[in-house]
Amino acid sequence: MKLIKITLKDLKHTFKSIFSLVMMFVAPLLITGLLYFAFGGLGRGGGGFKLPATVVVIANLDQPSPQNGGFAAGEMLVKFLEDEDLTDILTISTAADEAGARSAVDAQRAGVAIVIPADFSAAALDPQRESKVVLYQDPTLTIGPSIVKGLVNHFMDGFSGAKIAGQVTASGLAAHSVQADARLTAEIAQQYVAWLQTSGHDSQLATPRMVIVAPGGQVQAADQAAGLVGPMMAGMIVLFSFFIGANGAESLIREDEEGTLKRLFTTPTGLTAIMGGKFVGIVVSLFIQVALLLLASTLLFGIRWGQPATVALVATGLIVAAAGFGVMLMSFIKSTRQTGPVMGGVMTLTGLLGGLFTTGIPNVPAAFDRFTLIVPQGWALQGWKLALSGAGPGQALVTVLVLCLMGAGFLMVGTALFRRRFA
Repeated sequence: MKLIKITLKDLKHTFKSIFSLVMMFVAPLLITGLLYFAFGGLGRGGGGFKLPATVVVIANLDQPSPQNGGFAAGEMLVKFLEDEDLTDILTISTAADEAGARSAVDAQRAGVAIVIPADFSAAALDPQRESKVVLYQDPTLTIGPSIVKGLVNHFMDGFSGAKIAGQVTASGLAAHSVQADARLTAEIAQQYVAWLQTSGHDSQLATPRMVIVAPGGQVQAADQAAGLVGPMMAGMIVLFSFFIGANGAESLIREDEEGTLKRLFTTPTGLTAIMGGKFVGIVVSLFIQVALLLLASTLLFGIRWGQPATVALVATGLIVAAAGFGVMLMSFIKSTRQTGPVMGGVMTLTGLLGGLFTTGIPNVPAAFDRFTLIVPQGWALQGWKLALSGAGPGQALVTVLVLCLMGAGFLMVGTALFRRRFA
């Protein structure tokens, strides 16, 4: 009962203090918010990369032969480029002749001109003939023309298969001392092209699925909060949690100076109950602080903290370590005049060693991440990084156990020093 009364008294004092409220909630959110807006609101993932559609003008000069059953390779190529799956990256128009197509590019009305030669269909069926599709591009463009070239090459590879089929047939017949005439190889090529018309280029597999990525080679995630703003906020939560842990334990020093602690000792209340009440009060205030900061950062910055069970475990480890560390730190302080400089100096130094101020720096060497584990802040930050990466509770268990053991060790050291001091 006495433990609960001490806990409630400390909580009432903490939440009546403007300074404590600012350090618990306003400061971490304000600092993270400034960094968030400094980076242009990356947490919302609004800076997506969109490739503009390339205007393509096609001059289809292909002259199909009626003898080939109406097969028109040029028309097939036009339909292929007009496929609805490509409308986001290609805008297709036509020209009457090659000069008209080239002039459209010269006048910058189009980025690429495609000229399909008159013998395109005939060459697609005759293994002995060659025909070239001409691509004429705006020299100031790079990505769009490269895409068009890749698509045309993809289409042309299908007709190369027709010629290969004829050649393979001829080679197979030659191995059995049978000579394949031009009519037979042409018929085989025509059958292959007929397959392309019915199932090849009309199938989904034939049209390449295009994924547009930002220059730099990596697909930018729609939500980058966990990659940048999330670790920044995690660093602020850890920093100010340890600060509040020490600020809560500072009430022992203040009450000792004010004489209220001595009056408390005159009652049947032992040091164990007093320290227990102080510790529980710190834990409860830290729980409220961490929970509200997680909620506020989710709503304000769109941060996804990870699996709830992992978040709960990491938060528990942080709270125990911060509370124990605060009690131990205050056990070395003799007066309230020392609390400000000591807390500021110690929290800044351990925060630096724990990597709390470098969370927004990409590609930090792995050796530095290991170095940060010399202080509890480093372990706490590691736990939040695991949570942000989507790790399960089992993956964060070791980190949480280390934090809890550290917190328990700090509490025992602080309690022993206070016991000696107030004996």
